[in-house]
Amino acid sequence: MKRYDTIVIGGGSSGMAAALRCAEKNQKVLLMERCDRVGKKILVTGNGKCNLTNERQSMECYRSEEKACAKRILDAFDFDDTMDWFQKLGIYTRQKNGYVYPYNEQAAGVREAFCLALESRSNIDVKTETAACALSKTRRGFLVEAEERGKRISCACRSVIVATGGLAGIRLGCEGDGYRFAAAFGHSVKTPLPSLTALKSSAPFLKKVSGVRSQGKITLKIDHKKAAEETGELQWTDYGISGVAVFQVSRFAVRAIEEQKTVELLVDFMPEKKKGEVEDLLKNMAAFCGYKTSKEFLESLVAAKLAPVLLREAKLAPECLVSRWTAKEVRRLSCCLKAFSLRINGYAGYEKAQVTQGGISLGELTSRLESRLVPGLFFSGEVLDVDGICGGYNLQWAFSSGCVAGRAALERNRQETS
Repeated sequence: MKRYDTIVIGGGSSGMAAALRCAEKNQKVLLMERCDRVGKKILVTGNGKCNLTNERQSMECYRSEEKACAKRILDAFDFDDTMDWFQKLGIYTRQKNGYVYPYNEQAAGVREAFCLALESRSNIDVKTETAACALSKTRRGFLVEAEERGKRISCACRSVIVATGGLAGIRLGCEGDGYRFAAAFGHSVKTPLPSLTALKSSAPFLKKVSGVRSQGKITLKIDHKKAAEETGELQWTDYGISGVAVFQVSRFAVRAIEEQKTVELLVDFMPEKKKGEVEDLLKNMAAFCGYKTSKEFLESLVAAKLAPVLLREAKLAPECLVSRWTAKEVRRLSCCLKAFSLRINGYAGYEKAQVTQGGISLGELTSRLESRLVPGLFFSGEVLDVDGICGGYNLQWAFSSGCVAGRAALERNRQETS
């Protein structure tokens, strides 16, 4: 049975970062990945462009029940540390409004940089198509039992880092093994759920507007109270609504649905104007374009497929001339443009979600991501109860937590031998 200083379970962004960090000072490290190659999830981030991180770092961009703990990790390996590290890995970057991408905007190049760095370290073994099955504590450290290409193997180590990811991206090897390992050692796991995902509705008009993209502001209401709001692109689908703005509020909607609460989206198609200003606009335009039908008029404000839907909600006949609108009808139409209601009754699952919310509680870990219950056991990445909004924040968390856990495992191992 082969022995290592540290075994890292999970070869995603956080696991690769942890392995590189804890392999310093000639520590012997094993990186174990169940897929046929490491870093597969990187290839689909940012639609293949790989939004690595974001210059704007604020805890408003991260969600967790232990935000203070998450902040300590992000401060311990912050944005500047990350940018310096990228340079050492040979990842040259460019920024767009604070969003950081590889200079060639190719996610494959980022994965290759990590792979080359791992291959350059003779003290790092990488085992792919190797799924950890069991993790146990021993007198000298830990025993990891795994299945490697159909064969059962066992490896021993002094420290272990669980970086198995969440459940988002099941086809990329994310099966939630880390939750099982944590629970076996007595750790609390907040129920994992999809986040950064599309929302579903049974509204009958959706099939008619499927494929439409529009700009707007959405307000999420849970049990009739405002829970979140976001402005950006909306993508209408035959099953509901998607787009970056929806992804940003989906975390709260998903958990509310699971808790059987009432969930509603109010869509503002003209967020730059107040309701009274929209009424004035409609009146003024009606005065000049009274010869147009309601449908022809509204198509100048929203996508053609959306116009009949809004008119139906406002109880306006599509063929009605604008010149015949009453003041009451103008108010109804302005209400539809400013607060169109869409009842939400479901969400797209892990096959479409970009990240997992929930996971292992940070309150049960030290500021170095070491278990308070089992010394030598570390966790990093998406398996923890931290998730970010769109914009590079989930990768920043992966890198920060991986590097912090890797460094901590290295120091713990060296202290034991000194």
